[in-house]
Amino acid sequence: MAAIHTRIESANRSAKQWEADRDLLAEIRQSIPLKELVPELVCDNEKRWNVFLDGVVVDSNRSGPVQCTTDCYKEDDGDWEGDDLLLKRLTLYFKQSVMKWCNQPPCSNPNCKGNEDGKQMEAKGVRGPISDDEKAGKASRVEVYSCRLCGAETTFPRYNSPRMLNKSRRGRCGEFANLFGTYCRALGFDTRYILDLTDHVWVEVWSVRQQRWIHADSCEGIVDRPSMYEQGWGKKLSYVIGATHDSVADVTRRYTRKLNSDDFLARRREFTPDETTGDRAFVQMDLTIRQVDNLPKGRLEELDKRVANEKKYFGIVQSSGVWDKDYYEGRLSGSLAWRAARKELGNDSGEAMDDDENAEISSFLVESFYTSSGKGDN
Repeated sequence: MAAIHTRIESANRSAKQWEADRDLLAEIRQSIPLKELVPELVCDNEKRWNVFLDGVVVDSNRSGPVQCTTDCYKEDDGDWEGDDLLLKRLTLYFKQSVMKWCNQPPCSNPNCKGNEDGKQMEAKGVRGPISDDEKAGKASRVEVYSCRLCGAETTFPRYNSPRMLNKSRRGRCGEFANLFGTYCRALGFDTRYILDLTDHVWVEVWSVRQQRWIHADSCEGIVDRPSMYEQGWGKKLSYVIGATHDSVADVTRRYTRKLNSDDFLARRREFTPDETTGDRAFVQMDLTIRQVDNLPKGRLEELDKRVANEKKYFGIVQSSGVWDKDYYEGRLSGSLAWRAARKELGNDSGEAMDDDENAEISSFLVESFYTSSGKGDN
């Protein structure tokens, strides 16, 4: 039980970070090109958006674009409205324009003629934070690499500080989820940090319009596809933890349709002795967080309503045993070799690795993808 308690606390700490730096939230809010992402909303609500962004009211009696013209526009956008449409496009914008995926860092030697994607880098080990930036960025560990071409040593600090991540803007799913959660909070979305104990992280955002939590994975640029991991990637889930700054919950039932299978329950028993004990742990930790944060009555009532609605939804989907929306693609983020090593290519992937990518697997240090609290690439 200690392991699951540790991971719940870790998820809650990550979500609390998003609330801590109000200046950063303001900076991020100013940087998001809302007029390009959601002109449908901005043009209809020009005054409201400008007040929200910088307190300036401008003349809104002018015509403007009514459809997004960026790469974030997709054909199914018509199925989304209001803030939900903003979330959909923000998720894709974040993947395309904000964060850069990092399997291995590029060589630190400016004169090296190696590849920018870091394929020539060989993992040498992992150490703790030493430099001022590593400590200020709350790096849980620092991966050390050597360039096969020039011999230069290069480090990849695994930052946990949203401010430092907003500066470095590179990482893997942990860094993506951490900074994307901050982006969502900057726009006022109630946001959950989602931690999958089989090694992935993403977020969920509360939809006021739909009165439900919406899955959003900024690594993939995809929203509202909870079937992606089990059905698409072929992940064998156990526990999926959801945490806001003032609540925690077991949200596994959103992401599996195999909850009652022997194999699935066996994986759960690695963390809790039985379902009742596991449920009690989440309820107790959620209650503790509420008490420590001394939440106002209105917030407590809202959280209770969400818990009741989510419990009802989980009961319905588990009894059906099928997905509302199928998803059959394997993981997209990360190099082919890295995804293959993690067995996340999907159940029916036809992708094949070339010699360079096969060699890349041997350059990985398993420890490079461990968190400070256990297994994971977050």
